[in-house]
Amino acid sequence: MAMLIENIAQPLPEGAVNMLEMRRVTKRFPGTLALSDVDLTVRRSEIHALVGQNGAGKSTLVKILAGDYRATSGTITIAGTLADIGSTRDARELGIGIVYQDLSLLPNLTVAENISLGREPMRGVGLDRTETDRRATEALARMGIDHIDARTKVRSLALPERQMVEIAKALSLAPRILILDEPTAALTQDEAGRLFAVLRSLRRQDIGIIYITHRFKEILSLCDRATVLRSGCVVGVFEAGEITLDGLVEATLGRRSDVVFQRTTESVQTAGSPLLEVKNLSVGTRVCGVTFAVRQGEIVGICGLLGAGQSELGHALFGDREEVTGSVELHGRPVSVRTPHRARGAGVGFLSDSRREEGVFPDMTTEENIGVASLGRFVLAKIAPLIRKRLLRREAAQVATKTNIAPSALGRPIRLLSGGNQQKALLSRWLMRGAEVFVFLEPTLGVDVGAKIEVYRQLEGLAAVGKGVILISTDVPEILGLSDRILVMEHGRIARMFERGDASEEKLILAMQGAGVNGTPN
Repeated sequence: MAMLIENIAQPLPEGAVNMLEMRRVTKRFPGTLALSDVDLTVRRSEIHALVGQNGAGKSTLVKILAGDYRATSGTITIAGTLADIGSTRDARELGIGIVYQDLSLLPNLTVAENISLGREPMRGVGLDRTETDRRATEALARMGIDHIDARTKVRSLALPERQMVEIAKALSLAPRILILDEPTAALTQDEAGRLFAVLRSLRRQDIGIIYITHRFKEILSLCDRATVLRSGCVVGVFEAGEITLDGLVEATLGRRSDVVFQRTTESVQTAGSPLLEVKNLSVGTRVCGVTFAVRQGEIVGICGLLGAGQSELGHALFGDREEVTGSVELHGRPVSVRTPHRARGAGVGFLSDSRREEGVFPDMTTEENIGVASLGRFVLAKIAPLIRKRLLRREAAQVATKTNIAPSALGRPIRLLSGGNQQKALLSRWLMRGAEVFVFLEPTLGVDVGAKIEVYRQLEGLAAVGKGVILISTDVPEILGLSDRILVMEHGRIARMFERGDASEEKLILAMQGAGVNGTPN
């Protein structure tokens, strides 16, 4: 398998040392300073890590390079020439290629059609399919991929394969600067190793690579330098020989842990008997033999780096994944959660991190969204499936008061509500259903600070009345502030467990990185 990639990048002008220079870049949004005087230099033939917690400013910086945002002030120089990036088209023409964490491939098109999208070769007035397939096959070969047919529809590919196709597409544009956002989150270790080999080949050419990751061990083994952002500012630039796991953690966190919410001692119950027991649960190769229990009145936090398996675990507990093995018990009795219907019937409620795609029905009213999981209670008769709307409206109003949804919002389409109120409506849905165990997957994703506190209070309230709560989040302060016990996942397994009071932000991040007790990588 030939891993050397030849003639990918456009040649660097003579005398230019740096591929990218961003100087004193500032970005202001109404009421928010997202970036403040940020300097970032990427040298020729360099893999440069961009590091920081969620909200540190990484995405804003990348979107300025991509042409999605304009900087409020500052300058950008590419290959020695001052650049004005006013659009995504400008970015492409300047040789900036980006592979986002959320993939942009169109599932209804073939691999070849996706790779040539927007620059399709034509034969007369029609698409030259032979040339389209040839380009794609060549792009995949550069990645060392020989098992994906260029004529395959993307929807039939597994997520890791889509990730590799996305990277092949970016490389086919011959970029001068390649930006990779969490590129290994969906990859197996073997696939990640293949990607690293490709990136090391690219290092030998005139191309600058910006590598965004939370996986610090990848930075240690792969990157030449690392720039660390915190609260929109650069707080450190490390050369390869200076990069250590502890140093990256310290630079990322700063001097104090910023816990945005802390449960009061009085609100934390002495947890009761086991409510939910998960035994030897596996999901294909993504989750391997996970065993844990949730007691009545307990919030169990589960965290890990992106792709560590926590999201797959959450979906599997609601019957939303295939290839699931193992067993689940509720109140000591085996229950089936192999489908969402069975999970609901067993008393499991699930709040996805993708509200729009997997949660709300946007054109239905808020009260209808609340009642959708309990419609069987409101059907007038089986032979005449008419909904008793007055009863639905009354019960939706009652449960909405528990989650602080304004009565005026109940009759409005839920798409008109804020993200925080949509999340409260989904919580109301499961309260109406009478769920005993709640699985929350990134419950405050996309909601403002005020709404976050409200959601936290709701989770705290569920535990206070004896419910079992599984909180799955990549937000470490969120996990610390809410959880009675914390499970850390790594490579699909439970790697560490912390009791409340024994965990700290630094300990959790080190555990998520796969560090041993002494802070060194395993």
